[in-house]
Amino acid sequence: MPPSVLICLADGCEETETVTTADLLVRAGVTVTLASANDDGSCLVTGSRGIRIMADVPLVRVADTPFDAIVLPGGLKGAENLRDSPLVIEKIRRMHCDGHIVAAICAAPSVILVTHNLFPLGNMTGYPALEDKIPAKQWVNQRVYFDERVNLLTSQGPATAIDFALRLTERLCGQETAAKVAAELVLPPGIWDYQDTPYRTLADQG
Repeated sequence: MPPSVLICLADGCEETETVTTADLLVRAGVTVTLASANDDGSCLVTGSRGIRIMADVPLVRVADTPFDAIVLPGGLKGAENLRDSPLVIEKIRRMHCDGHIVAAICAAPSVILVTHNLFPLGNMTGYPALEDKIPAKQWVNQRVYFDERVNLLTSQGPATAIDFALRLTERLCGQETAAKVAAELVLPPGIWDYQDTPYRTLADQG
């Protein structure tokens, strides 16, 4: 059975982070479920730039479904809406307690995870302008960072969404699959191509 990932959406979510993550995971053979946490139960989500995304299901319908990872896109308003959903927060807590991956990008680490103190011991990155919202002892200034101690994956913003999705692919499906997906893309310098161990960026390869 392929790995499964739940991507939580709400009005105001960042479109690039949402769609890029979903796209690359699907390329890797991961089963992806887009779930809307909108209060009205609507599956039609309006992103931070006004682009509409149709979720697969309302979150309430899959709240008790097991997944291998949960993804929290950024977009300030979207992250705030996810933060204010008790169902989202409970799902994150359950995923974390069960040892599954929690993945958050852009505004989501500070707005959702820090606000609810979900990872008091986990190191993380996030949108640079929100660095002051993350405790200094936990801040890591990297495009994407995985804290193996707590299975927490975080990333900085729309332009790091490919890094974010590839790293999640590597954790769920292995380096070989991540490398295969990376090979299908025209990667900019600085993104790992997963061809070597230890990882080497395209810029390092000249």
